[in-house]
Amino acid sequence: MSRRKVFALLTVGVLMTTLVSAQTEEEIEDAIRLFHRGKTLHSEKRYEEAIREYRASLKLDRENPFLYNAIGLALAAIGNFRESLQAFSAAIQLNPDLTDVYNNMGMVYTETGEREKAFEAYGRAVRNPYYPTPEKALYNLGNLYLEDENLELAFTFFKRALEKNSEFALGYRGLGNVLLAMEDVEGARRQFLKSVEIFAGDGESLFNLARIHQSRGETEQALEFYRRVVESDRQSAYGRLALQRLKELKTP
Repeated sequence: MSRRKVFALLTVGVLMTTLVSAQTEEEIEDAIRLFHRGKTLHSEKRYEEAIREYRASLKLDRENPFLYNAIGLALAAIGNFRESLQAFSAAIQLNPDLTDVYNNMGMVYTETGEREKAFEAYGRAVRNPYYPTPEKALYNLGNLYLEDENLELAFTFFKRALEKNSEFALGYRGLGNVLLAMEDVEGARRQFLKSVEIFAGDGESLFNLARIHQSRGETEQALEFYRRVVESDRQSAYGRLALQRLKELKTP
Protein backbone atom coordinates (compact mmCIF):
# COMPACT_ATOMS: atom_id res chain seq x y z
CA MET A 1 0.00 0.00 0.00
CA SER A 2 1.49 3.39 -0.98
CA ARG A 3 2.03 6.18 1.49
CA ARG A 4 -0.51 8.24 -0.41
CA LYS A 5 -3.18 5.60 0.10
CA VAL A 6 -2.25 5.22 3.72
CA PHE A 7 -2.41 9.01 3.97
CA ALA A 8 -5.98 8.99 2.69
CA LEU A 9 -6.90 6.11 5.01
CA LEU A 10 -5.41 7.69 8.11
CA THR A 11 -6.66 11.22 7.72
CA VAL A 12 -10.20 10.98 6.39
CA GLY A 13 -11.53 10.87 9.94
CA VAL A 14 -10.58 14.48 10.67
CA LEU A 15 -12.95 16.05 8.15
CA MET A 16 -15.06 17.78 10.77
CA THR A 17 -18.31 19.60 10.16
CA THR A 18 -18.14 22.47 12.64
CA LEU A 19 -18.79 25.70 10.79
CA VAL A 20 -18.95 28.72 13.03
CA SER A 21 -17.90 31.95 11.36
CA ALA A 22 -20.35 32.45 8.49
CA GLN A 23 -22.26 35.73 8.83
CA THR A 24 -25.88 34.78 8.23
CA GLU A 25 -28.06 31.74 8.77
CA GLU A 26 -28.31 31.25 5.02
CA GLU A 27 -24.54 31.40 4.63
CA ILE A 28 -24.09 28.91 7.45
CA GLU A 29 -26.48 26.49 5.76
CA ASP A 30 -24.75 26.95 2.39
CA ALA A 31 -21.32 26.45 3.94
CA ILE A 32 -22.42 23.25 5.67
CA ARG A 33 -24.04 21.95 2.50
CA LEU A 34 -20.91 22.62 0.42
CA PHE A 35 -18.67 21.10 3.05
CA HIS A 36 -20.75 17.92 3.25
CA ARG A 37 -20.75 17.68 -0.54
CA GLY A 38 -16.97 18.02 -0.48
CA LYS A 39 -16.68 15.28 2.14
CA THR A 40 -18.77 12.93 0.00
CA LEU A 41 -16.63 13.60 -3.07
CA HIS A 42 -13.50 13.18 -0.97
CA SER A 43 -14.63 9.78 0.28
CA GLU A 44 -15.23 8.78 -3.35
CA LYS A 45 -11.66 9.84 -4.20
CA ARG A 46 -12.94 12.62 -6.47
CA TYR A 47 -10.41 14.94 -4.94
CA GLU A 48 -10.40 17.83 -7.40
CA GLU A 49 -14.17 18.10 -7.23
CA ALA A 50 -13.97 17.94 -3.44
CA ILE A 51 -11.46 20.78 -3.42
CA ARG A 52 -13.84 22.96 -5.43
CA GLU A 53 -16.63 22.34 -2.92
CA TYR A 54 -14.36 22.96 0.06
CA ARG A 55 -13.14 26.23 -1.41
CA ALA A 56 -16.68 27.34 -2.13
CA SER A 57 -17.52 26.62 1.50
CA LEU A 58 -14.39 28.48 2.59
CA LYS A 59 -15.62 31.65 0.88
CA LEU A 60 -18.49 31.63 3.35
CA ASP A 61 -16.44 30.58 6.36
CA ARG A 62 -12.82 31.78 6.13
CA GLU A 63 -12.03 31.27 9.81
CA ASN A 64 -12.74 27.53 9.95
CA PRO A 65 -9.52 25.49 10.52
CA PHE A 66 -11.29 22.22 9.69
CA LEU A 67 -11.99 23.45 6.18
CA TYR A 68 -8.34 24.33 5.61
CA ASN A 69 -7.37 20.91 6.89
CA ALA A 70 -9.86 19.24 4.55
CA ILE A 71 -8.48 21.18 1.61
CA GLY A 72 -4.97 20.18 2.63
CA LEU A 73 -5.94 16.50 2.70
CA ALA A 74 -7.49 16.62 -0.75
CA LEU A 75 -4.55 18.55 -2.21
CA ALA A 76 -2.12 16.03 -0.74
CA ALA A 77 -4.13 13.18 -2.25
CA ILE A 78 -3.57 14.59 -5.77
CA GLY A 79 0.10 15.32 -5.09
CA ASN A 80 -0.12 19.10 -4.74
CA PHE A 81 2.07 19.12 -1.66
CA ARG A 82 3.10 22.78 -1.70
CA GLU A 83 -0.46 24.09 -1.51
CA SER A 84 -1.38 21.27 0.85
CA LEU A 85 1.21 22.47 3.36
CA GLN A 86 -0.06 26.04 2.97
CA ALA A 87 -3.57 24.88 3.82
CA PHE A 88 -2.37 22.91 6.84
CA SER A 89 -0.38 25.92 8.05
CA ALA A 90 -3.51 28.07 7.80
CA ALA A 91 -5.41 25.49 9.87
CA ILE A 92 -2.72 25.53 12.56
CA GLN A 93 -2.68 29.32 12.66
CA LEU A 94 -6.40 29.34 13.31
CA ASN A 95 -6.27 26.50 15.85
CA PRO A 96 -2.83 25.43 17.15
CA ASP A 97 -4.50 22.63 19.13
CA LEU A 98 -5.78 20.86 16.02
CA THR A 99 -3.11 18.24 16.52
CA ASP A 100 -4.00 15.88 13.70
CA VAL A 101 -2.91 18.58 11.25
CA TYR A 102 0.68 18.06 12.44
CA ASN A 103 0.35 14.38 11.60
CA ASN A 104 -0.99 15.30 8.16
CA MET A 105 1.90 17.70 7.63
CA GLY A 106 4.33 14.98 8.64
CA MET A 107 2.91 12.66 6.01
CA VAL A 108 3.36 15.32 3.34
CA TYR A 109 6.93 15.97 4.45
CA THR A 110 7.54 12.21 4.26
CA GLU A 111 6.25 12.20 0.68
CA THR A 112 8.50 15.12 -0.28
CA GLY A 113 11.57 13.58 1.35
CA GLU A 114 11.86 16.24 4.06
CA ARG A 115 12.46 13.70 6.78
CA GLU A 116 13.63 16.03 9.55
CA LYS A 117 10.50 18.12 9.15
CA ALA A 118 8.45 14.92 9.13
CA PHE A 119 10.01 13.75 12.41
CA GLU A 120 9.36 17.17 13.93
CA ALA A 121 5.72 17.28 12.82
CA TYR A 122 4.95 13.76 14.05
CA GLY A 123 6.73 14.52 17.31
CA ARG A 124 4.58 17.60 17.89
CA ALA A 125 1.47 15.49 17.38
CA VAL A 126 2.62 12.77 19.77
CA ARG A 127 3.65 15.21 22.50
CA ASN A 128 0.17 16.73 22.75
CA PRO A 129 -1.48 14.88 25.67
CA TYR A 130 -4.93 15.79 24.31
CA TYR A 131 -4.36 14.28 20.86
CA PRO A 132 -7.25 11.80 20.49
CA THR A 133 -5.53 9.49 17.97
CA PRO A 134 -1.79 9.44 18.80
CA GLU A 135 -1.47 5.95 17.34
CA LYS A 136 -1.46 7.47 13.83
CA ALA A 137 1.57 9.68 14.44
CA LEU A 138 3.33 6.88 16.35
CA TYR A 139 2.75 4.55 13.40
CA ASN A 140 4.16 7.11 10.99
CA LEU A 141 7.25 7.56 13.17
CA GLY A 142 7.65 3.78 13.17
CA ASN A 143 7.61 3.76 9.39
CA LEU A 144 10.30 6.45 9.23
CA TYR A 145 12.54 4.39 11.50
CA LEU A 146 11.77 1.26 9.49
CA GLU A 147 12.88 3.03 6.32
CA ASP A 148 16.07 4.00 8.14
CA GLU A 149 16.51 0.30 9.02
CA ASN A 150 16.44 1.20 12.70
CA LEU A 151 14.39 -1.87 13.53
CA GLU A 152 14.53 -1.50 17.30
CA LEU A 153 13.05 2.00 17.28
CA ALA A 154 10.56 1.07 14.57
CA PHE A 155 9.35 -1.84 16.70
CA THR A 156 9.10 0.44 19.74
CA PHE A 157 6.91 3.00 17.99
CA PHE A 158 4.61 0.41 16.45
CA LYS A 159 4.19 -1.14 19.91
CA ARG A 160 3.45 2.29 21.39
CA ALA A 161 0.80 2.82 18.71
CA LEU A 162 -0.89 -0.42 19.75
CA GLU A 163 -0.66 0.52 23.42
CA LYS A 164 -2.71 3.59 22.57
CA ASN A 165 -5.19 1.61 20.48
CA SER A 166 -5.13 -2.19 20.48
CA GLU A 167 -7.57 -2.23 17.53
CA PHE A 168 -5.27 -0.21 15.27
CA ALA A 169 -4.69 -2.56 12.35
CA LEU A 170 -1.78 -0.64 10.89
CA GLY A 171 0.17 -1.07 14.12
CA TYR A 172 0.09 -4.84 13.67
CA ARG A 173 1.10 -4.44 10.04
CA GLY A 174 4.05 -2.31 11.14
CA LEU A 175 5.16 -4.96 13.61
CA GLY A 176 4.84 -7.57 10.88
CA ASN A 177 7.09 -5.59 8.58
CA VAL A 178 9.71 -5.19 11.30
CA LEU A 179 9.63 -8.91 12.11
CA LEU A 180 9.99 -9.74 8.41
CA ALA A 181 13.08 -7.53 8.29
CA MET A 182 14.35 -9.43 11.35
CA GLU A 183 13.67 -12.71 9.48
CA ASP A 184 11.12 -13.79 12.09
CA VAL A 185 8.69 -14.99 9.43
CA GLU A 186 6.28 -16.80 11.74
CA GLY A 187 6.09 -13.83 14.08
CA ALA A 188 5.43 -11.57 11.10
CA ARG A 189 2.68 -13.87 9.85
CA ARG A 190 0.88 -13.65 13.19
CA GLN A 191 1.00 -9.85 13.15
CA PHE A 192 -0.29 -9.63 9.57
CA LEU A 193 -3.15 -11.95 10.52
CA LYS A 194 -4.08 -9.64 13.40
CA SER A 195 -4.11 -6.70 11.02
CA VAL A 196 -6.49 -8.34 8.53
CA GLU A 197 -8.72 -9.60 11.33
CA ILE A 198 -9.32 -5.95 12.24
CA PHE A 199 -9.21 -4.50 8.71
CA ALA A 200 -10.05 -7.12 6.11
CA GLY A 201 -9.03 -4.79 3.28
CA ASP A 202 -5.41 -4.33 4.35
CA GLY A 203 -3.89 -5.20 0.98
CA GLU A 204 -0.28 -4.99 2.13
CA SER A 205 -0.79 -7.43 5.00
CA LEU A 206 -2.79 -9.77 2.78
CA PHE A 207 -0.05 -9.69 0.15
CA ASN A 208 2.64 -10.42 2.74
CA LEU A 209 0.61 -13.33 4.06
CA ALA A 210 0.30 -14.69 0.53
CA ARG A 211 4.06 -14.35 -0.02
CA ILE A 212 4.82 -16.16 3.22
CA HIS A 213 2.57 -19.10 2.29
CA GLN A 214 3.99 -19.16 -1.23
CA SER A 215 7.55 -19.30 0.12
CA ARG A 216 6.52 -22.32 2.20
CA GLY A 217 5.08 -24.09 -0.80
CA GLU A 218 1.54 -23.71 0.56
CA THR A 219 0.01 -22.84 -2.78
CA GLU A 220 -3.69 -23.00 -1.88
CA GLN A 221 -3.25 -20.66 1.06
CA ALA A 222 -1.17 -18.31 -1.06
CA LEU A 223 -3.82 -18.27 -3.77
CA GLU A 224 -6.51 -17.47 -1.22
CA PHE A 225 -4.63 -14.45 0.11
CA TYR A 226 -3.68 -13.20 -3.36
CA ARG A 227 -7.36 -13.37 -4.32
CA ARG A 228 -8.27 -11.36 -1.23
CA VAL A 229 -5.73 -8.69 -2.20
CA VAL A 230 -7.35 -8.36 -5.63
CA GLU A 231 -10.84 -8.27 -4.12
CA SER A 232 -9.69 -5.55 -1.74
CA ASP A 233 -8.27 -3.22 -4.41
CA ARG A 234 -7.21 -4.61 -7.77
CA GLN A 235 -5.98 -1.17 -8.94
CA SER A 236 -3.46 -0.71 -6.14
CA ALA A 237 0.20 -1.70 -6.49
CA TYR A 238 -0.40 -4.75 -4.32
CA GLY A 239 -3.53 -5.60 -6.28
CA ARG A 240 -1.61 -5.59 -9.56
CA LEU A 241 1.21 -7.65 -8.07
CA ALA A 242 -1.30 -10.13 -6.68
CA LEU A 243 -2.93 -10.51 -10.11
CA GLN A 244 0.46 -11.32 -11.59
CA ARG A 245 1.19 -13.86 -8.87
CA LEU A 246 -2.18 -15.51 -9.41
CA LYS A 247 -1.42 -15.93 -13.10
CA GLU A 248 2.00 -17.36 -12.35
CA LEU A 249 0.71 -19.84 -9.76
CA LYS A 250 -2.06 -21.04 -12.07
CA THR A 251 0.28 -21.50 -15.03
CA PRO A 252 1.42 -25.14 -15.26
